[in-house]
Amino acid sequence: MSTPRRVIGYIRVSTNKQDIGPEVQVRDLTQEAEARGWELELRREDAASAKSLKGRPVLAQALADLKAGRADVLAVSKLDRLSRSVADFARILDDAERQRWDVVCLDLGVDTTTLTGRAMAQVTATFAEMERRRIGERTRAAMAQLPPEVRDRMRRGGRPVAVSPDAVSRARELRASGLTLWAVCEQLTAEGIPTATGGKWWPATVSKMLDRAEREAAKAVTV
Repeated sequence: MSTPRRVIGYIRVSTNKQDIGPEVQVRDLTQEAEARGWELELRREDAASAKSLKGRPVLAQALADLKAGRADVLAVSKLDRLSRSVADFARILDDAERQRWDVVCLDLGVDTTTLTGRAMAQVTATFAEMERRRIGERTRAAMAQLPPEVRDRMRRGGRPVAVSPDAVSRARELRASGLTLWAVCEQLTAEGIPTATGGKWWPATVSKMLDRAEREAAKAVTV
């Protein structure tokens, strides 16, 4: 006779009155366990958000136990008890495959202990990947609408523009000689003078830098 699967039945209770109650979750998981001969351990997380997997110690411990081999299956009655992010769910499926434990999500028909359930898991992961790509495309489209110097700064963590005094002094000299802003940028680049972020010099960046230097010089005179 085979050993019963050790199953962690995860129950999440939130403050949203429209969410599925704990009694229903317990009933669904218990009925499934009885039908399949599971060794079921129910674990309840109270007043937890489903927006992400963070801030849920009960779930974190369950995942740790599964990884350590102290349980074989993570089961939930509905996907939104685990997460409302399909991408997060897909990451759990990836962890389960790598760490050799299974996932059962009753409402989706995801059950990686069976061939059909594994197929459903693959479909879920595929849709998660599609959503990640859509988000990436929307982000790239939004970035393309920004000025080049803003894009350059955002890619490096959005750090504020702060250049060395030597760079400011040299830019002022070049501008005073009659060069255009583009020509100043090209010359600063040719001389190897770094920007604040280590990226490319842009006319708008140089213009703001010179304006700031002039304001600071005027303020110093009036003090």
